Amino acid sequence: MSKVFAIYPLDKSNSTSFLNRIHTFETRMLKDAWHCYKVHFSDDDHQKCIAESSDSHFVLFMGHGGETQLHGACGRFGEMAMNNIVAQENCDFYDKEVFIDAGNLSSFRGKIFFCFSCNSNKNSTKSLARLSKSCGIESFVGFGNIPTDYIEGETFSKRCIAIYKGKIIKIIKYSIYYAVENSETVDQLVRIINLLTTKEIQKLRTQKPFHGIDAVIEQLYKFKDEIKVFGNRYSKII
Repeated sequence: MSKVFAIYPLDKSNSTSFLNRIHTFETRMLKDAWHCYKVHFSDDDHQKCIAESSDSHFVLFMGHGGETQLHGACGRFGEMAMNNIVAQENCDFYDKEVFIDAGNLSSFRGKIFFCFSCNSNKNSTKSLARLSKSCGIESFVGFGNIPTDYIEGETFSKRCIAIYKGKIIKIIKYSIYYAVENSETVDQLVRIINLLTTKEIQKLRTQKPFHGIDAVIEQLYKFKDEIKVFGNRYSKII
């Protein structure tokens, strides 16, 4: 049984490929304590992933999502409108828009659910974060907006996004490693994330300035400040 079970839906658009750096690092550092399930392009594989997570106490989701649902695997043309039969037969058109939501969130009852996904920190009536308590999840960690895709017309440039992604990946991979190795609590894990984020901000402040540096620093402040814990924040990770 792995101490950490990571859920990583594949995305052929490569918009989440940078997250694989977490998997590579933890595989090397945590070894058998780490298991990453890369969810492939079929409904059966999504169901199998949830079933296999049952043996681990700490579940890490890393992928696209939002307030009320987390997305699954997406093929190269998955976002195109397509007949469901075609999508099932050709993985390039597959798109599991709803993978984890109110209907199956209770599958993670009794676990720590670390949701490294955009806007998973919302405390609205139908949000996963709030529902986690009634679903019996021991502790749910949610994040705010994580701008990792370039949007035309936005001031956060492609270079800034690349630097930002590099920083948050470094922060998360080391935070999880330290927390697992030292049997920390959820509260301590979040504190480690805050500390490492602050260190990265200080590094940026002391290095040679570049165009957009203030925007990167601002987003890093938001990254750490918007982390929310629902449930028992003193639950031991392992």
